[in-house]
Amino acid sequence: MNIQELDTIAEQQPNLAIILFNNRALGLVRQQQELFFGQKYIASWFQVDTDFTAIAKGFGINAIDLGTTKEPLKALKEALAFEGPVLVNVPLNKSQNVFPMVPPGAGNKTMIG
Repeated sequence: MNIQELDTIAEQQPNLAIILFNNRALGLVRQQQELFFGQKYIASWFQVDTDFTAIAKGFGINAIDLGTTKEPLKALKEALAFEGPVLVNVPLNKSQNVFPMVPPGAGNKTMIG
């Protein structure tokens, strides 16, 4: 939820894999705007593609981008076997939706899928 968590991870060096499913958008906000608000998008699409692997490396955390490697499955296996923290960027299509989800104003018992 905030970048300072990476600082704590870098300092504590836990055996931790952060898997970032990166659709380069505020995915659930964009999805709600698509499904429930007539595709009226505001502040949910990013104009710049943030390089999260560079950010993690800036904190001293090992990081890989599965979108730029020739053998993503091999790279993922190596990342998961890494001793210490690692961030794995998994690029997704910008319009990829996530289900199940709770519609606006509904309770958690009212999921759509």
